[in-house]
Amino acid sequence: MLPILLLLLLIIPHHPFFIEYKTISYFVSSNSTLYGLIIENITNIYSNDTVKFDFYLINLNYSEYIGPIVEFDNLSSPTILYYFPQVGSDIAQKGSSVFQLVGEKNGCYIYENTQHPVSTVSIVTYYYVNSSGVPSKIIFLQYGLNGLVSNNTYVLYASNLINPSERIYFPSGLHKVSQTFSLNAFKNEVDNIVFSLIVVGIPVLLLFSKKKYNNNS
Repeated sequence: MLPILLLLLLIIPHHPFFIEYKTISYFVSSNSTLYGLIIENITNIYSNDTVKFDFYLINLNYSEYIGPIVEFDNLSSPTILYYFPQVGSDIAQKGSSVFQLVGEKNGCYIYENTQHPVSTVSIVTYYYVNSSGVPSKIIFLQYGLNGLVSNNTYVLYASNLINPSERIYFPSGLHKVSQTFSLNAFKNEVDNIVFSLIVVGIPVLLLFSKKKYNNNS
């Protein structure tokens, strides 16, 4: 059975869709928490399952944002789009990462992936996905030699795939960060590092940019 997202895209192939997450990133060493929003706004859908979307990253701690970053991905095998095409199967592929179905809770399938980018670091990722293929929650746990380093949790905030009446929430009074980058280009630069590290690390970029502004002021 096709996930709801693919069915909708087949029925209304040029209708824009968006997925928005609230992010909570806790860093053990500094005992600090970074709050943010991630928006993926699909603007074009092509016949070969390729989608074009705008990516926004919002740092609520410092009222800053990066975006729009224009990216492309494929619905059949998404790499950077927060979407799971193989809902319900025991094994699911997302980019180069293989996820194992480890349970079900509150109508969601729970998928797990563990990777070791270096010998002293492990990344454990959990996707909670319902029949729509849109994750309701994503958890990235990073461990080092001394245990947990960070806990990055993404909770679905809004999506018109789930509720057609919902709209993107973009807070007012934000300052745009001048630095821009491509998620795909960033990934290609670090082929020897698991892409999960990039996904986990992206919210920290705005924190560093704020420190840079303070140092230059």
